[in-house]
Amino acid sequence: MKQWVMAKRPIGLVKPTDFRLEETSIPEIEEGQVLVKTLYLGVAPVMLRYMTNETEFERPMNNGDVMHGRGVARVVKSKCGKFKEGDIIQTKLRWREYAVIEDDPYYMTYKMNNTDLSLSYGCGALSMNGFTSLLGMRDICHVKKGDQVLVSGAAGSVGSMAGFVAKALGCKKVIGIAGGKQKCHLLKERLGYDGAIDYKEEGLYEKLDQYFPDGIDVFFDNVGGELLDEVLARINRRARIAICGRISEYLIPPEQYHRPRNLYRIGLKDAKMEGFFIYDYQGRHSEYENQLAQWIREGKINPLEDIAVGIEEMPNALISLYKGTNGGTRMVKLDS
Repeated sequence: MKQWVMAKRPIGLVKPTDFRLEETSIPEIEEGQVLVKTLYLGVAPVMLRYMTNETEFERPMNNGDVMHGRGVARVVKSKCGKFKEGDIIQTKLRWREYAVIEDDPYYMTYKMNNTDLSLSYGCGALSMNGFTSLLGMRDICHVKKGDQVLVSGAAGSVGSMAGFVAKALGCKKVIGIAGGKQKCHLLKERLGYDGAIDYKEEGLYEKLDQYFPDGIDVFFDNVGGELLDEVLARINRRARIAICGRISEYLIPPEQYHRPRNLYRIGLKDAKMEGFFIYDYQGRHSEYENQLAQWIREGKINPLEDIAVGIEEMPNALISLYKGTNGGTRMVKLDS
């Protein structure tokens, strides 16, 4: 089987030379383990931080280690009572064609319930990305009918779902921020947003004032930095802000992080700003999956996917995220 390992720790942006494709034998399993065949692997901006050991929730990586990654797989052999041959699961697979999964909370393995829908949704709409959008909008921001909502990073894997979720929950107006005319067109014509702001053009903050003359009720933030600070200057009383990510600062040292000026407005406006992490909500995955699947069947969510084919494409799929060329959930199909 083929697998990708980290050839060297990246400096700055990830590069093709940071990875190495290897051939190895398909492993055997022991009691309590399952052997799975990888169907889809997702990529996410946080993977750069895996490679530089900057996260507290993933095991450290050294040169020569198989790349961390999560995806969808089919069980081909099982010596674990929880899963049988043919089951479709989501789990931490790493970048390899076959994987041995243990009965260990680390893998966060669970069986997919809605396999009548595309199995690729297990990397996006019915995976951590979709669950994050639902958790952030419904359970952190308590979105309600009539709210005026702003989403940053709106064309990404989480943001492309967040607009649909906000609308399904009854929001009055949902505006997305993305980079480039093509992505902004995508937000309005494909992802259900009522309007789009191109952060690459001049007048970003003036556009916020145009779209939200009465202020912002909910902000789902994937970007952080100066943008978050400017949104704080425009929040309404009892606004809710979900801190999902801060991709604007992933590639700069801490001393260059934006120093906020408007945090005081959280108290002034009796508002709430809360960070959250989907891994802390593992017990609710089936609930999230079933709710999102229902909205997909009802036509309230139309997932956008960006799928490459072949394990050889894994490094390019990840690198494209930092170049901002993807729309929706970026993933690689290995098998079907």
